[in-house]
Parts: sequence; structure tokens; C-alpha cells
Amino acid sequence: MASGPNSARLTEAQECERKAAECMKTSLLKMKFKPDFDGAAMHLERAAVCYKNADNLQKAVEILKTAAGYYEQLGNLFHAAKAREAAAIHLRDQKMPEEAFELFSRAMDGYAEAGSLDTAAMTVDKAGKAIAEQAPEKAIDIYKRGLALVQQSDRSKMASEFLQQITKLNMKLGRYDQAKKFVKEEIEKYVEVREYPRVRYLSLALTLLNLKNGDSVAATKDYGWIMSQDKDFEYCEECRICQQLIGYYEVPDDANFQATLKSGVIRSMDNEYLRLTRDLHAPAGGSGPGDENEDEDDFK
Repeated sequence: MASGPNSARLTEAQECERKAAECMKTSLLKMKFKPDFDGAAMHLERAAVCYKNADNLQKAVEILKTAAGYYEQLGNLFHAAKAREAAAIHLRDQKMPEEAFELFSRAMDGYAEAGSLDTAAMTVDKAGKAIAEQAPEKAIDIYKRGLALVQQSDRSKMASEFLQQITKLNMKLGRYDQAKKFVKEEIEKYVEVREYPRVRYLSLALTLLNLKNGDSVAATKDYGWIMSQDKDFEYCEECRICQQLIGYYEVPDDANFQATLKSGVIRSMDNEYLRLTRDLHAPAGGSGPGDENEDEDDFK
């Protein structure tokens, strides 16, 4: 039997549940014809806090789901979403990504329906990061839905952040064609706002993804596409590196290809791209000494 602080918390939780049940009762004698959904939901949320503090997360989840239903009865979509988001976080902490995904999704929809697009977008970011390790497929779905949300409201910075996360998760799953698709979409967004340094960084990402797929023809085609998007691209360091990578890949000259992969511009890229270079070779090339066992200290 629970004792000490947890016993007190459980006692308080049960008292809150009792009060919630009272709120739901109707009485002809007392002229109370409708349940008090708002009062019941508030007591249940307090009970959920007590259960959480008593380390009974599963009970907290059940209570919060009930509270969300009560808020929906009132048409209070924002607070219903907030209760579901809290429940989803508890499920994440219990390493239950599938269940967390469902509640995060409903919370996002609730915030959006309530007209709180910023809160919905923040929930997307929170949800994606919460389940990315355990359920990358679900995280991609979350970010795609978030992308659709922010594109409706012209939040370009947030859209770019979601695109980056989708790209990284697809790379993690080895879906380089999908990753490339979202890199190109991100490039288009940065071209729109004339943020060319980011466009040039992503030109390297696009080249690496194409070569990882063994497709130097696509790499050359996308290189030409970048040139058409950024009139000063041909004068930048990233352009030179892209040319060298494609050229050495096609010759093939793996020694110079590997030397180019070790250039400062490439080494400053995100870890996902650095990992991509570890087993990337020109077609006839073999691994140089130590290439396959590159020290993790090289990653940022």
C-alpha cells in the first residue's frame, strides 16, 4: 500500500475525482439539469497532476482523456487539445510512441480548429521530437501535417524547420529519394526569401544525396537547377565543391573524391550529412585506410 508523499497525492487525486463525479450529477430537486462539464474537467486535470506526481502516469493519461472529452462537450477545443497534449507527453515518457502519436495528432487538430495555429505548430515540433527516436515514420507524418498547417498561414521559418526534420528522418530511414524531394522543396522556400547562403548549403546536400543514390546524372541536372535559382551560385565555394564531387565521381577518381569530401565546407555540414559521406565513394573506388571507421569525435 502506498505511504508517505505518494499516499497523500493519491488521496488528493481520488478526492478530485470524487468532486468531478459530483459535478457530472444532475438533480431535479436542486434544479441542476445539466452536468457541469467545466467544473468536472478542472477537477480531473488536478487529479491528473496528482497521479503524475505519484508516478502513476497511466492513470493520469486516462483522466486527461476524460477531461478532454468534457471540454469538447462545451465546445472548448483549445482546452480539450491542451489536455490531450499533456496526456501524449505522459505516453511519451512511458515510451509508448504509437499511443502518443494519436493524442498529439488530435491535439494538433484541436488547436488548429480553435484557431490557434501557432500553438498547433509548436505541438508539431514537440511531438516530432518526442517520438522521432522511437517511431521515425510517425514523426515524419507529424511533420508533414505540421507543414500543411504552417503553409496555410505563411510561417516560412517554421515550414523550413519542419522540412529539415522530415529530410533528416528520411535519411535516417535510408530514403534518400524522399530526402532529396524535401531538400528541393526547402531550397525553393529559401529562394523565395532570397536567403542564398542557405540555398548554397542545400546545394551540397542535394549533390550528396544524388551521389549516395549513385546518380551523377541527377546530380548534374540538380546542379544546373540550382544555377538557375541563384545567379551568383557559380562564384561560391559550394559551387566549386559540387562540381568537384560530380566530376571526380564520374571519372571516377576516388582519391580526389575522398579529399573533396574532407573539405572544410563539407565538414561543417550537419551530422546527418557527415554520416552520409562515411561510405560514399566514386564507383570504382575502394575505402581508404580508416574511412569506414571514422571517429565519432568528428561529428558535432
